[in-house]
Amino acid sequence: MKRVLLMGGGDLAKEVGAALEAGGAMVDWLDEPDDVAIRAAVETGQFDVACAASREDAFPLRMALLVRELDEDLPIVVTIFDPAMARQVTETIPGCSVTSLADIVAPVLAGQCLDPDIVAVRRTDAGFIGLDRGLEEVPLPEFRVRRARSWAEAVLHPYDRSAALLFYGALGLVAMLLFEWIGSMIVLDQQWVDALYGSTKSLATVGPNPAVEDGPKWFKGAIVASMLLTLLSAACFTSGLINRLVDSSLTGLIGRRAVPRRDHVVVVGLGQVGLRLCLLLRECDVPVVAVDTESEGENVGFARRVKLPVVIGRGANPAMLRRLSLRRAICLAAVTPVDLNNIEAAMAARAADDDLRVLLRAGDGELANETKSLERIGHVVDVHRLGAVFIAGLVLGKSPDAVAVRDGHPQLLLESGWEAFPLDIQR
Repeated sequence: MKRVLLMGGGDLAKEVGAALEAGGAMVDWLDEPDDVAIRAAVETGQFDVACAASREDAFPLRMALLVRELDEDLPIVVTIFDPAMARQVTETIPGCSVTSLADIVAPVLAGQCLDPDIVAVRRTDAGFIGLDRGLEEVPLPEFRVRRARSWAEAVLHPYDRSAALLFYGALGLVAMLLFEWIGSMIVLDQQWVDALYGSTKSLATVGPNPAVEDGPKWFKGAIVASMLLTLLSAACFTSGLINRLVDSSLTGLIGRRAVPRRDHVVVVGLGQVGLRLCLLLRECDVPVVAVDTESEGENVGFARRVKLPVVIGRGANPAMLRRLSLRRAICLAAVTPVDLNNIEAAMAARAADDDLRVLLRAGDGELANETKSLERIGHVVDVHRLGAVFIAGLVLGKSPDAVAVRDGHPQLLLESGWEAFPLDIQR
């Protein structure tokens, strides 16, 4: 029987302790450890492995450094989200295994986002595949059929109002230029170069096309209307352009930062789990848009760098959900770190579309113990319990590659295949 020193407070550490005990380990849990307590525990020499589980990177890093200073041989398992920091810990602290709650649970959440019968997605040499309820490999659902239509809708109906002003203002200017150019060639019998020159002068407000003065009255009236529409289009284009240049926009008109309008997944909450879920869905070639309340958050900044569209607002705001084309979405995943916020977002999504597939993250507070009752709202994933099973597998020396759920029970993917873990995932 392995004896484990578990360090860390909160629900994640509690679930890791429960999973380790279910796996047959003897656990000494220090929920509020300080240097003195850690030193006293490690110097007894009675532990086979140490584990630091937390949602914050600083605490596990500090615990790993402290334990390694006290004991050069004791195996350590820690949870660290930041990939760069995780690599540094692995390289500089020998005998330290690093994992992340977000990396553990994102494949399970992604599978449920794509299809209710897919329990997880896996990366293979040939790309991403899904795992069905029997943990057999199946192809992922195909969403590329209407990709051109989805792209066109994203351009013609942009989420960001400043992008809409910019696009339709530019469209109006081009339309007015073409109208005057072609009209001058047909009505005034001008050469195409002269007609284009005069129309461009009029568009740029340098001066009118002088040939219009000798044209018919009806054409002069049409040119008056064209100039007024040109002024309106120029005002829209200028205001949209200034807004895009001045504001730090998190969405775009075209490209990867455009908010998708069809066959997409809406992810509410851009924390560690939400960010990993968005990136994984995009790797699976599924359009995704994230919703977060903080415009200056660290993960929002990372999303801007990788051109992930992010909308700032409350995930439970019905008006915002309608603007995100929820009725044409594949799924809404509410994965904020606060269970109540996830329930609010799920209920708002249900109100917008009864047929929408809704995914809820649970893990904090008493609501994690009510997953069966929450199934009426949407599919519930207890990320802390699921992550705890994987972490326990690492601590127990099983070296798991992935975790999934079959018939309500967690399964670890080992070198020999899938193996059931003796713990209930549903409560």
